[in-house]
Order: sequence, then C-alpha cells, then structure tokens
Amino acid sequence: MKKVSIILLAMGLFSCNSQKEIKSDFEVNKDEIFEVSMKANPTTGYSWKWKKDESTKIIDSVSAVYTQDKAPSNTTGVGGSEVWKFKGKASGIDTLTLEYCRSWEPNSTVETKKFVVKVK
Repeated sequence: MKKVSIILLAMGLFSCNSQKEIKSDFEVNKDEIFEVSMKANPTTGYSWKWKKDESTKIIDSVSAVYTQDKAPSNTTGVGGSEVWKFKGKASGIDTLTLEYCRSWEPNSTVETKKFVVKVK
C-alpha cells in the first residue's frame, strides 16, 4: 500500500509540472507589433543591441529609435530612452535578449535584459 501511495504522489507531482504554462512578458498575435523601451544614454557610447540567434522565424525587429529626455538647452550628456519595435512573425515562443554595450568594444556589456515573447 505504501509503495502505491508513493507512486501516485510522484505521478501527481510530475503531471503538475508538465502542465505549467511558460510565463511571457509579451503575448502578441501574428503580424502584431510590440515595443520594448529601455533607458539609454548614447553620449557614453553605449546603446542597446539585440542578441538574436541565426533565425528570426518567430519575431523580428522593425525599428529602434532613441529619444532624449527633456532638458534645458545647451545641456550635454542627457540620457533618454531607446524604443525597439518587434513584430510577431509566426506562432511560438521566443526570448528577446538585449545587451547594453559599446558596439566597437568586445565584452563591454554592462546590462542584459531578457523578455519572453509568445506569438499566437
């Protein structure tokens, strides 16, 4: 009897794990565009770079635009936001990885952000 109880308990635990859904940061439809906004300051030489793998089957970038924060005129070194737009291309789940780095300097990444995207 004890052996049967342990087996049933183990089966219950494993079946719960297999039914868990992956939590996504963005859930979009195919052909839908979504935005990721991050603080940036290109006067330091740093900007956001998309670390994509060889494939862009599920999501692809549409644009990346930097907008400086409002500041008094003649102010230098003002930061702002870099807004990336992505588009869902096919159903599936993918992870966007963005690195804040200097493009010309190897191993210069100072921050990494990851977003799970589910395309329906």
